[in-house]
Amino acid sequence: MNRTPELERLFSPSSIAVVGASKDESKSGGQFLKSLIDRGFKGTLYPVNPRESEIMGLTNYHSILDVPGEVELAILTVPARTVPQVMAECSQKRVRFAVVHSAGFSELGAEGKELEETMLKLASEGGTRIIGPNCMGIYSPKAHINTIAPAAIPEDEIGSVALIGQSGWLTQSMIPIGYQRGIRFSKVVSIGNQSDLTIEDMLEYLADDADTRVIALYVEGVKQGRRFLQLAKKISEHKPIVAWKAGRTSAGVRAAASHTGSLAGNNVVFDVALKQGGIAVARNLDELIDLTVGFTCPVLPQGNKVGVLVEAGGEGVACADAAESLGLELSPLSKPTQEELADSLKGLIPPFSIPTNPVDLIWPPVENRDELFLRCLEILLKEFDAVIMEIYIYNEQFAQKVRGLINRIGKPIFVVIEHPSEHSDWMSMLTRNGIPSFTIPDRAAKAMAAMVRYSDYRQPDGFAVA
Repeated sequence: MNRTPELERLFSPSSIAVVGASKDESKSGGQFLKSLIDRGFKGTLYPVNPRESEIMGLTNYHSILDVPGEVELAILTVPARTVPQVMAECSQKRVRFAVVHSAGFSELGAEGKELEETMLKLASEGGTRIIGPNCMGIYSPKAHINTIAPAAIPEDEIGSVALIGQSGWLTQSMIPIGYQRGIRFSKVVSIGNQSDLTIEDMLEYLADDADTRVIALYVEGVKQGRRFLQLAKKISEHKPIVAWKAGRTSAGVRAAASHTGSLAGNNVVFDVALKQGGIAVARNLDELIDLTVGFTCPVLPQGNKVGVLVEAGGEGVACADAAESLGLELSPLSKPTQEELADSLKGLIPPFSIPTNPVDLIWPPVENRDELFLRCLEILLKEFDAVIMEIYIYNEQFAQKVRGLINRIGKPIFVVIEHPSEHSDWMSMLTRNGIPSFTIPDRAAKAMAAMVRYSDYRQPDGFAVA
């Protein structure tokens, strides 16, 4: 088989066969077919089931060989023991891609590995490429395909973040949680055992995918370590990559082996190699989401000097501690900036408030809050490479003005939202508008530090960041 096939047809197929289709929506074959119908998949749908004549208003076929037209993508929801036979038929039909959801292959040991090898051999005879087995498949909002978390995302809003996850749980979790945080996806693939198509193949495709600006990864084990690192390093020259490498403990390594049949390597070496290649390293799902949120900002910081703007002093202290511990520089305001801020704040905040960094506005009056924050942001961005601000402001007009400031000045602004559980919609709206938002200062500072390191990597004569 060719190492890197044309993957565009996987994410935008003109026709899909659901093998194992069912009238029962509680079964995966029924759920996937119903999702494709309800989401408005524009291509041709072919239910395949040996016992039905019609399913959900569509003509059913007893075998994929009975389907009258070309099949670009087959979604297999049949038991593992029957997959080789179905794959032989897919191969004979010259199906381009097959997503094998079934578990029970190499992750279970020698017998499962033999079954997987048989499946691969039969697929290769007709050039059918495989995602999986033991996976959840793909989410392609442009094509209205979601076999990963169809119930969690009611609308297919296209974004710029691609996610490759070697775990159905990870992709099923990150799609709705990320969506709630404001992340919108270009493509998501749950890759499972990587029996054929691998993380490396997906990376190579996403490198030149015009719809993808940020790549997020969940990795348990890589099949082609050297190629993975070479690709990641090359891609990170023009697109940020955030990677969570799981299986870091002896218990995690054993779990990965039984989960996707993966063998974990030396994690210390792997982490160093990732960081040397410009990749941001996450340690858990929260960090994977936070760092991805950060990189949705349309601009990168061009240095590590960060200003902090708050209206609650304790949060300023917490943000300063977090930022400095991560290698960000919170230098005091210069005398001219202090004077400019003092003039702008005169009569609006208590006179005992001396502008420094963090700048504490001490509960400014509600009627002037929007304008006051915008004025302070503009002044701070003259002196700093980025600003982290904490706000109690929840209106779209303010967000539009902040985004305009980012576009005009070309520096990132991160927001820490107060009472985030009550304002999740506001957080999502900010992130979707290029203003990454976070629940606490530590998380904002960690994402900002990752962006600074990445910007440093991209600049030949960059700035050193811890």
